[in-house]
Amino acid sequence: MTTLTIGLDGANWDLIGDWLDEGRLPNLQRLIDDGVGGVSESCLPPLTVPNWKCYATGKNPGKLDVFRFDRIDTKNRDHVFHDATDFKSAELWDYLNEAGMTAGVINKPSTYPPKEIDGFVVAGGPDASETEYRSLERGFATPDDVERFLREELDYRVHPSPMISPTEKGESEVQGVLDLIDLRFEAAERLLDRENPDYLHLTIFYSMALQHYFWDEEPVRRAWERIDENLGRFVDEGHDILVMSDHGTWHVDTVFYINTWLEQQGYLTTTGGVDDALQSLGVTRERALSVAKRFGMVETLSRVVPERVQQVVPWKEGVKHERILSIIDWDETQAVASNQGPIYLTKDPEDPGYEALRDELIEELEALRHPTTGEPIVKAVHRGEEYYEGPYAENAPDLLLDQGQNVHTSDAVGPDDWLSDSGVWVGGNMPDGIFLFSGPSFRSAGLDERAEITDLMPTLLHAMGSPVPTDVDGDVLDVFDADSSPGGRPVETRQPIIDNREEDEVDDREVEERLADLGYLE
Repeated sequence: MTTLTIGLDGANWDLIGDWLDEGRLPNLQRLIDDGVGGVSESCLPPLTVPNWKCYATGKNPGKLDVFRFDRIDTKNRDHVFHDATDFKSAELWDYLNEAGMTAGVINKPSTYPPKEIDGFVVAGGPDASETEYRSLERGFATPDDVERFLREELDYRVHPSPMISPTEKGESEVQGVLDLIDLRFEAAERLLDRENPDYLHLTIFYSMALQHYFWDEEPVRRAWERIDENLGRFVDEGHDILVMSDHGTWHVDTVFYINTWLEQQGYLTTTGGVDDALQSLGVTRERALSVAKRFGMVETLSRVVPERVQQVVPWKEGVKHERILSIIDWDETQAVASNQGPIYLTKDPEDPGYEALRDELIEELEALRHPTTGEPIVKAVHRGEEYYEGPYAENAPDLLLDQGQNVHTSDAVGPDDWLSDSGVWVGGNMPDGIFLFSGPSFRSAGLDERAEITDLMPTLLHAMGSPVPTDVDGDVLDVFDADSSPGGRPVETRQPIIDNREEDEVDDREVEERLADLGYLE
């Protein structure tokens, strides 16, 4: 028997509840009927990164030293992207390996570059690449024979083709995502047969892109029906299965342009210039791309127009993440924010006025209300080092936002108003994800439980007979059948593995463009 995790990026029960009731997801319903689960709460911010790593390590970001895909380095006025080598922790599969078990990992975000384990790793998510990784003599998978198998036997792809984006999300892009879902499950089934690992993890990521752009409309329903159809490959095989997500998704009713708000309140100053002039004339990238596509010139223009010229043209919502830092007047700026609301101050914690500035921002942000509904735009603002726990909590963003209900926080600069009822995303990230344990080891008790995302890793370790490291934040959940092996034995603990992966020099441009295409960097 292999223990399986099926990770579904951005899944939550509210989104798929009607489709379950209508009988559209029969395989998932069978797992629910025979299993136990409920809501899994992610760490702030509720993003793909850090939460896939929080799941795999059982730890909050304060023990990982990575708090989202990227960070703004206000001291050096730079934008830094993270990869798998930046996380300061061993993962679930490292502990399984030390317990004498093999593992396979397919398409989990934040696994790029793929590391060597006793088993295999196929890197995935928006931060992975299909090309050779910097100085490493490999691409997206280890060991090399697994990558050769995927390329030659399955024509494996890391990203959909054509790539879905805010400006390109028609039927061909939707079909590209659906085809990729099939390919992911086929790879999992074939590698399960070929390698026979004791544990297998599979993430379906790009269905989340559809949820961002369509929320609960037909393309998303089709994706979930495709996921459910593919779940049928595994439900009758007698495996212990965990179905889970890194965070949830809700319908976006309000877009909070936090950098516009910071600018209007005097905390952020921009230099203006050609971006503002082009936008005032109605010249946006959306319009330029629309015209280029109409005449079949997208690829031609992307080759002949210099990158620096392409970057000058603003998006409809304004200047987005890849350009924000270049238009900031740093000498006059006190704070700048990223998508989903981490705020970085230009003052050091030791500087006079640092705490007063944080207090002021917390008070003003928590007081914001929607002008029509009266609902809070921000539920709470946390000091980074107080919200997180661990040796790296001091490296956290200065402030963290817990967004209001159905609010998406965008970091775009340029809109006249800091609040809008629509934006790039129709579906936005929220903390409540899903978890469901089903199989011989687990009791049948429905979906009434609550858990933290960090609870899943120690629960899986105990399910497989491996001791739980003493430095995890999560607990082993009460999900086991009393007559099962894990249900009848106490939880054992062990000392943590010290992870010493070497860090490589990072070339961020390709990752930045892909994240921007998906709307993660606005």
